[in-house]
Amino acid sequence: MRAVAQCLRNERVFVPVLICIVWAVMVLPHLSVRSFIWEEGTNAENARYMLAHGEFIRLTVYGTRWVERPSLLPLVIAGIAKLTGVNEWSARLPAMISVLLTTMLIQGVARRYVSLTASLFAAGALFFSPMLLQKLTIAEPDTLVTFLSLCAFVLWWNGVAAGRVSALRWCGISVVLTVLCMAKGPQPLGFFSLGVGAYCLIHSQFRQLLCLAMVLVPPVVAIAGWASSIYEPGDQADWMRYMHLGGYGGTLVNYIGERLWFVGDIAVETLPATLLLPFVPSPWRRSLAIAVPPIVEPLILYAGLCTLVLVFWPGAVARYDMPATPAFCLLAAIAWDRLEGRMRVQVHRLAWGITGTLAFYQLTLVLVVMPLYSERFGQGRSDAKAIEQAIRAAPAPVYCTDIDTNQLFYLAQPITCIDAAHWRALQPPAWLVANRERLAKFAAMRPDLTLHAMVETVSGPGLIAARVTKW
Repeated sequence: MRAVAQCLRNERVFVPVLICIVWAVMVLPHLSVRSFIWEEGTNAENARYMLAHGEFIRLTVYGTRWVERPSLLPLVIAGIAKLTGVNEWSARLPAMISVLLTTMLIQGVARRYVSLTASLFAAGALFFSPMLLQKLTIAEPDTLVTFLSLCAFVLWWNGVAAGRVSALRWCGISVVLTVLCMAKGPQPLGFFSLGVGAYCLIHSQFRQLLCLAMVLVPPVVAIAGWASSIYEPGDQADWMRYMHLGGYGGTLVNYIGERLWFVGDIAVETLPATLLLPFVPSPWRRSLAIAVPPIVEPLILYAGLCTLVLVFWPGAVARYDMPATPAFCLLAAIAWDRLEGRMRVQVHRLAWGITGTLAFYQLTLVLVVMPLYSERFGQGRSDAKAIEQAIRAAPAPVYCTDIDTNQLFYLAQPITCIDAAHWRALQPPAWLVANRERLAKFAAMRPDLTLHAMVETVSGPGLIAARVTKW
């Protein structure tokens, strides 16, 4: 018994250290080589605005109000940036830490029900899934949302497994869910609320269902408070668009094709976990000879119900389902230990093969490809530098027509985003940064002005920095 206890203690130390080492090797090298992509520039710019103006709720990006969602991630970035400044490291660190903590939490929870090998597979299946690999070093809230949603689930399940979800535990869950809402709005609440609500209904736990309803009040109040504090007429249209509630404008054929693509995308992006999901024992088949771990049912409900909603939700894309990925990996780990005979060997080899291939891809990317093609990965930064040099040579106010923060973030000059009305009243000299189509449109509105295209970028939307002068 003493030897077994010592082995368990060694495991509790060795496994987290191993996960940290793998995480560091896979994400830290050449982190700042790649300039901002996707929504990274917007989150970094929001953090910079917070530090510059001391405003954390009513945010603007280049003079345009930011109302899409609450901004917990920029707030966290701003906190880190007080020490380091707003850059690739401070912007991406919260997402990277979220991935590390989620991986460690998955392995720890899995180890209660499966072998060490299966728990390590669960951690690897999460970390190296295409869904997570896309977001390992991306300053977006998806990985933070996934971690917080999983924390709420584990807090609740630990209480259920112990025989009672105490009032204090429900309060803790409510706090986590409130923070979750401040990261990306109310949508991710669906994973916890639908999963736990269905579990309570199935087991006729109506008192727990009432507790769940009370727990969801603070997150809803927080979201309502944020919305009311920034609201201006017309904002509801932005919120409806963000949550894909404005109706579907395509045909039925397009809708069916889009939804089938979503299903296939989820199946691929959650590999290798999806490879083992068909072998997960059903918690509702009482005739099974093998005991089913009690966590299987809530995991299926937590991951499955909201995923099912997203399958039919117009405009929903695979990354919206990221909070379900840890549950898929836990279920895959349980199936890992249940396989027998030749099927066990074949599936295990294939699963490890996929995991190893994805790990090799990530390792090659960060250690070989990014250093060799650093100019290409940093093209957005280089383009911004070229624009900045041109502006410094002929200083004037800088305007943009669309918010492309991934390039504009790197400019030191103040930038204001303008529409057609402001453009008609603009007085030269000035600089206008826009894509070729928008530049031509604005030039046609003001035949009294000359737009000299000084710098044309090659990354992102292909922006042109044009010097605006009188004829």
